Amino acid sequence: MNAEKKLVGKVTPEQRDEIQALFERRNSLKELFLIIPKDNQDLYERVVADMAQTQKKFDQWWADRGAEYQWEGKENGHWEINFETCEIFLNE
Repeated sequence: MNAEKKLVGKVTPEQRDEIQALFERRNSLKELFLIIPKDNQDLYERVVADMAQTQKKFDQWWADRGAEYQWEGKENGHWEINFETCEIFLNE
């Protein structure tokens, strides 16, 4: 079953760029997890710390923009952005 999407708002291109940079960094860190040698504990710990910090910034961006623009939300839903149009959708 496909989740239903509802347009709930739009952000500025500058705000879009902020979340896109965090989104891309988070995905890059996830990919890095897959190739870290098992014996490189130092690198693993640095990536884990960076991932936690990046995820916190990512979540804070959504919380801040949601409060700023008063987007509609749902208990089990989540927002997503169309990077081309800057539109924000609620996935239910």
